[in-house]
This record gives sequence, structure tokens and C-alpha cells, in this order.
Amino acid sequence: MTRLIVFLIVVAGLGFAFAWVADRPGEVSLVWQGLRYETSLMVAVSAFVALVAAIMFVWWCVMTVLRSPALMRRFFRNRRRDRGYNALSHGLIAAGSGDPGAARRLAKESRKLLGGEPLVELLDAQTLLLEGNHDRARERFEHMLENDDTKLVALRGLYLEAEREGAREAARHYAEKAAGSAPALAWAGNAMLRHQSAEGDWAGALATLESMRSAGTLDKAEAARKRAVLLTAEAMAELQPHPDKAAKLAREAHRLAEDLVPAAIAAATALVRSNDLRRATRILETTWKLAPHPDIADTYVHLRSGDSVRDRLKRARKLASLLPEHRESRLAIAEAAVTATDWKAAREAIQPVLAEMPTQRACLVMADIEEGEFGDKGRMRDWLSRAVRAPRDPVWMADGLTSEHWLPVSPVNGRLDAFEWKMPQGALGAPQPGFDISDLESELAADAETAEMNGGLMDEASEKEPSSSPAPKAVEAADEAEIVSVEPASEKKPVAPDGGETAIAEAQDEKPKTEKVMPLDRLPDDPGVDPDSEPEDDKSYRLF
Repeated sequence: MTRLIVFLIVVAGLGFAFAWVADRPGEVSLVWQGLRYETSLMVAVSAFVALVAAIMFVWWCVMTVLRSPALMRRFFRNRRRDRGYNALSHGLIAAGSGDPGAARRLAKESRKLLGGEPLVELLDAQTLLLEGNHDRARERFEHMLENDDTKLVALRGLYLEAEREGAREAARHYAEKAAGSAPALAWAGNAMLRHQSAEGDWAGALATLESMRSAGTLDKAEAARKRAVLLTAEAMAELQPHPDKAAKLAREAHRLAEDLVPAAIAAATALVRSNDLRRATRILETTWKLAPHPDIADTYVHLRSGDSVRDRLKRARKLASLLPEHRESRLAIAEAAVTATDWKAAREAIQPVLAEMPTQRACLVMADIEEGEFGDKGRMRDWLSRAVRAPRDPVWMADGLTSEHWLPVSPVNGRLDAFEWKMPQGALGAPQPGFDISDLESELAADAETAEMNGGLMDEASEKEPSSSPAPKAVEAADEAEIVSVEPASEKKPVAPDGGETAIAEAQDEKPKTEKVMPLDRLPDDPGVDPDSEPEDDKSYRLF
């Protein structure tokens, strides 16, 4: 475009010049060797312009002839380079698509045409990886370390190979070199962070995180969350030897992520050891409003070691008042009420939970209530059996694994902040429909009346027949009979009052009625033992 504009300006200038000369006619005289040459001004100017153009054309032709060998060499060199880059691009595409044959052929062609081009080394290394020749691929990557243009990609290739072979020290070495050469590399920073966290090097992990944040690899929110997790992990490690330092670290973590439950618990525990109960209470209450958790409730209730069970129940109610309708609030009150033997409060708190979804934890609380209030072993076992089939409560999970306590990194891949408080996907049993506890209380009343009637019959029988065993054993036997089955008494031939044969025959035709006992279903994951099968020999299984 620029050349076109310049050309048009030159043409316009020449036209303007010739028009100006034409409007001002004149003559030009030249005397040379005794001869006088005369012509018009227009002809003289035209001849001069033509002469200049001819000289320029001759000069261009001469220079073209003189530079033709270099031009020919440049032409063939550019053509060879274009062919090489074309083969290189197609080779990278073949390597990316997983075609080792085409990648190898194009790698040889590109190396022949381009020589020591850095991308050719990368294509050759990727082709060796596709062919499964990892030893030569590592050698190629090590050779690429000598070139500054391919140093970073070589470090990444060596890091991935070390990770594949499980050489953690070598992997950390390559990641550390890459992070030192280019702090903006996200993969190097994340790798360093993962290795340092897995080794418990919290100070080093915090330094790496700060460098990643400064380089812009992490956004502000993600960096704050990861920093809170690292500070929590360091606080948990310093809780026993240095509680003051642990309190400082945990409080900073709580400020960065108020919904992080382990940070709040660590801060509260450390503050309690420093006799700062007020601040510990405030931290737990703040996190409870954002993320209700049973560990927070347990820590909150047991903040003061000298409290009575009634005082702990009051603290549980105070915490639950922050979120009165939440499931965890009701469970916290129910568990504290069970400990305080306030059965009425426990039942009132657990009833909405059972109506919503009776999980294993809720069923276990109900079993404690039945055993503690009435001493009813049968009802307790009923709730325990319901707990086996009930859906599981939320647990700490990361990459398909569950943990009893929160961990800062995943044991599977070392990922930071991997554990989440959620319900397992493969929870045992299907969700049971909610029910009203008043129905259960009516069942309990009916069972109590039945027990009184059975007790009267047993007293009459005991007066007629002396018991051969002590009373406690008889009670235990009665409890076992309630669970398993009730065997009918031995049949006796009835005798008609009048001695008639008809009455005797009708009495003989009658069969004793036995109570039908429903068999207990086996657990979904317990196939049980077939009683007809023969015992197998002991076998040892190799798990790994």
C-alpha cells in the first residue's frame, strides 16, 4: 500500500512538472566541438528524464547479474526451509495425534531439511515417547537442556518422565530448576507446591505460593485459600510444641478463609491453651454460621474442661441458636442432651432430623436414647440395625478416599486443599423415608403393655414351677428369646370335661400356634455364610 501511494505521488509530480514546462516554452542551445545544437525546453527535459531512466535500468541489470548467485542460493535456501517447516508442522500434528510412524518419518525429513532447529529436537523426543523408547527420550531432553530456547520444555519433559517412574526427588529437582528459571510457569509452581506439601515443608510451600502469586500464576482468591490451608497445616504441626505460634498461624488462616473448619478448630484449640476462651468462642461461632460442622460443635461444647454436662448442653443450645433450623444444630443438641441424660430434650432435637433423613449418626443417637432412657435392648438393637442400612453421614473425602480427620493434601496425588466435607457417592444403603417419632412412642407404649402382660404370665408360671436357674440368667434368656424366636411348648393331649370322644378329636386336630419370626436381612455388602457349604482351607491373598 505504501509503495502504491509513493508511485502515485511520483507520477503526479512528473505530470505536474511536464505541465509546468509546457506552459512556459523556451529553447535550449548547446555548442560542442564547433557545432551548435538547439532544441525546445520540453524536448530537452524529456531527453534528460529518459536518460536517467535508461541509466537506472542498466544499473539494475548489471547488479542483478552480479548478485544472481547469492539470489539463487537464497531462493533454494528459503525453499528448503519452507519444506522443512512444513514437514515439522505435520510431524508435530502426527505426534499429537498419536501416529508414531508418520511422526518418525516427518522428524527425519525435518531434521534433514532444518538441521539443528530446536523444534526438531522436540519432535524427535515426542516421537521417541510415542515409540516407548523412554531412555532415548530422556537423553534427547538432556541434550535439549544445553540450548536456552529448549531448556524449559526439556525440564518439563524430564519432570514428567520422573513422575512416571516415581522418582520424586528427581521430579522435584527438575520442577525447582524450572521454577527458578521462569517463576511464571504454572506447572513448575504447582509441582513444587505439591511436593513441598507432601513432605510437610509448609514454610517452603508458603514461599512458593507467594512467588506464584507475585508472578500472576494464581488469582487473589485462590492464593488466599491455599495460603489459609498451608497456615492451618503448619498450625496443626506446631500445636503441641508451640501453642502460641500455632494460635497466630491459625488466626491468620481463619482471617483468610473463615469457612475453613480445620483453621477455626486449630485456632480455638490453641487459644484455649492460652486461656483466651472468648476469642476461641468467637472464632468457632463465626465459622459455624458459614459452615456448620460436628467437629466445631464438639470443640465448642468442650471448650471449658471443668463444665458439667448440663453446662455443655447449654453451650450446645447457644451454638445451635445461631442456625436453629440446621441439621447439625439439632444433632449437636441431641448429642449433648444424651450426655446430660435429658432424654426429653434429646428426643425433641432428634425428631426433625429423623423426619428429614435418618442417617447413621441420627440412628446411633436414637439408639443411645432408647438404651439410656428405658434400658430397652430390643429397641436399641432395632436402631442399630437401622443405622447399618441408613445413608452415611458426610465425611472428609478427596479423590475417592475418605478420612476420619481433615488433611491438607490428598494422599493420592498430593493435591493441596483436596478434602471436602460431603456425603460419599457410594454410601451404604438407600435413603430411608423420614418418619414421625410419635409413631415410635406409641409403639413403645404398646410394647410396654405387652411386656407387663407377659410379666404377669411369667410370675404365675414361676409360682407353679420352680426355676432351676438364677433370676438374672432367666432375664438374659428372655431377652435372647425376644430376638431370635419363641419355641412352642410341648404338646399335651387335651381331655374333654365330659370324657367325650368328639371333644378329644377336635382338640387333637388343633395345632399349636407359633409366632412367625421375620429373618433379618443380610447386609448389602455381606454375602453371609452358607450353612450347607463345607469349610474352606485358610488362604492368603496378595493385596498389592
